[in-house]
Amino acid sequence: MTDTANLDLVLARLALGVATPEDSDRVAELLDADDPSAIVDRMPAPERAAWTLLEVHIGAIAHGKLPPEQGLTLVIEVFRSPELVPSARRAMGASHDADRLVALQDAYDDAHRRERQTGSTVVQTPQIDAQVVLAAREWMARNATGRA
Repeated sequence: MTDTANLDLVLARLALGVATPEDSDRVAELLDADDPSAIVDRMPAPERAAWTLLEVHIGAIAHGKLPPEQGLTLVIEVFRSPELVPSARRAMGASHDADRLVALQDAYDDAHRRERQTGSTVVQTPQIDAQVVLAAREWMARNATGRA
């Protein structure tokens, strides 16, 4: 991944309030700037930041770079960002064409709840994983820009 792509990801996480402490250090390093206005000038709007992070996380699921459930957790984190306008969070996922993926998070939650209740391993998780990968590939086909 290029430094520009890394910077875009870090700035997107900062814009949505989901950045790690390492992200803040990385911004200054990647921009090679002592001027804070350089960071502000490059900071995306929260809506754009959400699209950037969704493309990265959903793309990682679609291409097998992240396990489906782990990647979906990152997708949900984007929608829970306090920086997104309430309408983007109201119908979680619908604002960014990710409602099917969000619904599959509910399927994981249900499977894990059943697992805790019965004390046994749930066999539906691989089926949910396959549905998540398929939904991620379909989302990428409809929405990917190729920038992330």
